[in-house]
Amino acid sequence: MGSPMAANVARAGFNLWIYNRTKSKATSLASEIGARVADTPAQVGANCDVLLTMISEANALRALYFGPEGVAQSLRPNSLCVEMSTVGPSAIRQLGHSLKSIGAHLLDAPVSGSVATAKEAKLTMMVGGAHDDLESVRPILSAMAARIFYLGPLGAGATMKLAVNAIVYGLNQALAEGLVLAESAGIARQSAYDLFENSAIAAPFVHYRKEAFLKGREVPVAFSLDLARKDLDLIETLAREVQASMPQTAVNRMTIESALEQGRGREDVSAIAEYLRNSRAGRSQ
Repeated sequence: MGSPMAANVARAGFNLWIYNRTKSKATSLASEIGARVADTPAQVGANCDVLLTMISEANALRALYFGPEGVAQSLRPNSLCVEMSTVGPSAIRQLGHSLKSIGAHLLDAPVSGSVATAKEAKLTMMVGGAHDDLESVRPILSAMAARIFYLGPLGAGATMKLAVNAIVYGLNQALAEGLVLAESAGIARQSAYDLFENSAIAAPFVHYRKEAFLKGREVPVAFSLDLARKDLDLIETLAREVQASMPQTAVNRMTIESALEQGRGREDVSAIAEYLRNSRAGRSQ
């Protein structure tokens, strides 16, 4: 999602430096949107007052900022960092504390949506941190998001993202089960899904995941089961910390773990439907 988000920021008239661990990806994107490519995260920090980061998990986030040639080595005074990854609120607060000690500010601003909504600049953004910091970068964030929700102190955005994702994985599981149920009873897959997206269950998730559920491996992976497990780890950790009961999440986690045992980690989360079909048929692949 980062590429279309960066493209929208560039189209809004902001000058960009971009960095990716795979430099060819950054070079390709930069040529499309008129950005400059950094060789290291530190080079981004040295040239930008506002930094937007979106990566896979908390360890990679820490390395991005404080590893060799990390962003923190060269941040300008009073730089504002906007962290948009899906990580736990404790990781966000730890990062914020570390950045404050070197004179930088942090907002956590994860997003909800799909690649399609990212391209259309229609993401929903969940923000935690100082409200004044949010207002100072609102024009940049508005280039990517149609809706921006301010939720409170640092970590509030990350907390809300986990709550949203808990529902997303529930929807994914329920959609997979309903689809397999209809197919098993003789309803064509396409007909069943057409009905789903024109019924009371027609959440945006049902619409933008249609091709993945109908065509499976023919469609590029949008979000892998490996990353889903990472998210569910974060959700269950937060639930234990705040003593929230999450029985549906426990079921979702159990199903995903079973699918991972079949070697499906790099498959899209919609592969839960195929996992259920195979379970019904007594097959493992």
